[in-house]
Amino acid sequence: MLFNKIVDVFEQLEKITSGNKIRQILADFFKKCPKSELKIATYLLSGRISSEYKGVITGMSNSLVIRAIALASGKDKSLVIKIFKKTGDAGLTAQKLVGRKRASLSVKRVFQSLHRIAKVKGSKSQDIKIIILTNLLKIVSSKEAKYISRLVVGKMRLGAGDRAILDALSIAFTGSKQARKALDNAYQVNPDLGDLAERIAKKKIKGITSVGVLFKRPIKSMLAQRSKSMQEIFNKIPGEMSVEEKYDGERMQVHIKGKNIRIFSRRLEDISQQYPDVVDCIRQNIRCKSAILDGECCAVDKKGKLLHFQTLMQRRRKYDIEKYIKKIPVCLFLFDILYLNNKSYLQKSYPERYKALKSTVKRQTSCVRLANRIVTKDPKKIQKFFKKMLKKGSEGIMIKSLAKDSVYKAGTRGWLWVKWKKEYAKGMVDTFDLVVVGAYRGKGKRAFSYGSVLCAVYDKKSKKYNTFTKLGTGFTDKNLRELPKILNKYKSKEKPFNVNAKKEIKPDVWFKPRIVVEVLGAEITKSPLHTANGLALRFPRFLRFRPDKSARQATSIREVVQFYRKK
Repeated sequence: MLFNKIVDVFEQLEKITSGNKIRQILADFFKKCPKSELKIATYLLSGRISSEYKGVITGMSNSLVIRAIALASGKDKSLVIKIFKKTGDAGLTAQKLVGRKRASLSVKRVFQSLHRIAKVKGSKSQDIKIIILTNLLKIVSSKEAKYISRLVVGKMRLGAGDRAILDALSIAFTGSKQARKALDNAYQVNPDLGDLAERIAKKKIKGITSVGVLFKRPIKSMLAQRSKSMQEIFNKIPGEMSVEEKYDGERMQVHIKGKNIRIFSRRLEDISQQYPDVVDCIRQNIRCKSAILDGECCAVDKKGKLLHFQTLMQRRRKYDIEKYIKKIPVCLFLFDILYLNNKSYLQKSYPERYKALKSTVKRQTSCVRLANRIVTKDPKKIQKFFKKMLKKGSEGIMIKSLAKDSVYKAGTRGWLWVKWKKEYAKGMVDTFDLVVVGAYRGKGKRAFSYGSVLCAVYDKKSKKYNTFTKLGTGFTDKNLRELPKILNKYKSKEKPFNVNAKKEIKPDVWFKPRIVVEVLGAEITKSPLHTANGLALRFPRFLRFRPDKSARQATSIREVVQFYRKK
């Protein structure tokens, strides 16, 4: 299949905002796409060159692509930069300057070229990447150059997200959206759109329902529901419940197969190399042939006392790993098991899973332990345990159902798990994971930094970030010094295309939605100023940066609306 066939789809998708039309365009394409190239085509339509969890990226920034455009077009680099500054888009810049098509490129050739760019490592890697991209741009049309450049920098600017693609696959190969639920369930266990496309094309719904758990393929983490009162929790989870310590650390999914061990983050990244001490500890203290374990990793001091989340984040590094293993020891607190000895435990109840988890822990040590918990239905015991956890520095407690239907719902937030944090007990609304999309220059004592930042929530339907609050309190002097360093690399000349803000909102600086911050708020109210369904967070207070979360994992508009309705 020729690459210009996918380019035609890109062109249509870029002009349309209607979800139904987007799904139909994709479905029509999938029906015509050769099955041998469906996997590749699905990746490209999702704006990637691999599955989400493999995270294969080209590693090319706008500046490198600008150099390639200059070489391919024969234009002076300064002219290319001038056009880029006007468009703010590497794709539009390439479209204006490149377009001497000499060959009809296949989808496979473009895909292979992008993978060649991604594989280049080591010294002079940037120069080699530029050469590969330059040679590609020299032989494509202006429209092809536009989308190749966007694929390279990972910014497609299309309205087609993963959900739309799953809908379209269901329509294309089963005739309706009825298979969507099965596809969604499969996607939580196998976050690989290309693989799912191949499966449903070859075997229809049977190809999807047969998706199972695999070693080194991370499962999307089950999430906890929020609650406004303990009474609501008792109503939702009647009878005895498991009450666990809620740790202030990094979620880890540990995959074990013999002596081979891999660790994945909440963002589905393989972080094994950053935690070789955890890998060794698992190897020594977990007894099984194969397993997938769920837990939370925390920084601890020499006495085993829990340390702050930001301390742990110093372990997320490429260099000096051995030095930081000694400087910042950690402990992995295990609380669930998803797979054991070649058998999936996703559909087993929480009590069954916990029993299996206990059987795998050969011994508890300073680096790997079972999460601290009690089993009770007594509100007084729960309150006592809650206070005890706060005193030792934890975030609060996790309350889990022991019912027969308490299965592991991958990638889902529901009432089988509920979190209860100290902020709730104080009458505050909740903590929110918000995305920084703008900032206001500091004055007086904050003149060296930003005085406040504009924060947004994510809308999964529109794939846009909607403004929700202006955040200026809670920052320490250290935080203020860090703000420009953390944010400035994502500066945007104008409001990013995927940020939805009213004209009255005019920050001094706009940022591409990348940085997530945890914010405490006192109340959600109606607001004519913000675009989060006309809602805003009052009296927000900064708690911490969340480098372990991507912008798309931030609090959603749907969650905000649910909270507001509970008032």
